[in-house]
Amino acid sequence: MAGARRSRGSVDSRCPGCGQPLLVQWVGDTAAIRATVTLPPADTQLPYHEALKDRTPNDLVWCLPRGPHRALRLRWTHHRHPPDCPHQHLTSHKCRPTEPTTLF
Repeated sequence: MAGARRSRGSVDSRCPGCGQPLLVQWVGDTAAIRATVTLPPADTQLPYHEALKDRTPNDLVWCLPRGPHRALRLRWTHHRHPPDCPHQHLTSHKCRPTEPTTLF
């Protein structure tokens, strides 16, 4: 199909409500889940135990390893995920819209 493009993730999208950069990916092989997370700067420390505190009962925590020569790819976390994992740990994007600057 000409012009069709299949990608595993997108790092060039922004939330239409708040404008934050988003990472949107299908995670998993057999039964994939579409994950949408706020993409923080690469040098931001986001430990696993902090992400566990920030999640809601309907949220999953994703691990985001960043390598110099590979694309961003979210990973599942589970009860055996190492608590001292050095990667960023993210939960689903929660939109916090900014106040409009005009009335109409």
